[in-house]
Amino acid sequence: MESTSSLPLPKTSPPPNFFSEYSIVLPVPLEEAYTVLGTAAGHDRVCRLSKLCRDVKLLEQDVINLPIPAYPNGYTLKDSAVRTFDARPMEESRNEERSDGTCITRQHFSMEESVPLLFGLLKSKVVLSGTLSWDKSVPASPSVGDQEAAADRPRYALYESVASGSGIIVWKLRTFTREGGDVSKTRVVERIEGWAPMWLRAIVQSEATKSHKAHMDTYHTLF
Repeated sequence: MESTSSLPLPKTSPPPNFFSEYSIVLPVPLEEAYTVLGTAAGHDRVCRLSKLCRDVKLLEQDVINLPIPAYPNGYTLKDSAVRTFDARPMEESRNEERSDGTCITRQHFSMEESVPLLFGLLKSKVVLSGTLSWDKSVPASPSVGDQEAAADRPRYALYESVASGSGIIVWKLRTFTREGGDVSKTRVVERIEGWAPMWLRAIVQSEATKSHKAHMDTYHTLF
């Protein structure tokens, strides 16, 4: 029997009660896809592709080291939730190089969404507070061989948000890999684990599945 301590920890608190997963293949190299979809360089444009988005503001940027106390086995973003944890001083991050790939850059942002109600007859304003996090050490490596190995490893970016009023929480992991070893194509897989109040859960699950697919199907327009 697997011990409780070795089980993966939930990515939201309360634990997630709605989910979605979808993938696409982009006709661009991994590094280009990762820079646009996985870092602050393209975050504003990615958010604005959503039909729900009305405004986005990029706020401060900071860093955090993995693992963190809440996720002691979380050495990569796919194993952690980092939105609410204390940042590491920026000056310290500039002066210290870490070789274990655990120095995570976090871009804070706010986003305003217009959510349709009553079959689109009404719209409700929702303000999201969130972070986009990525591993700034990738793909740095000391040798050509290591660089090639690093290029074949998955890259991760983590979107996390909480909605004002309803308290809906979204943990969304983006995983980037070469498609079939083809350096000119990148597969992007997104997995959502979220929490919504029970009275909203069924609606949120249905809308999350539809809007998630619709949003990702527009990513190709950024390239």
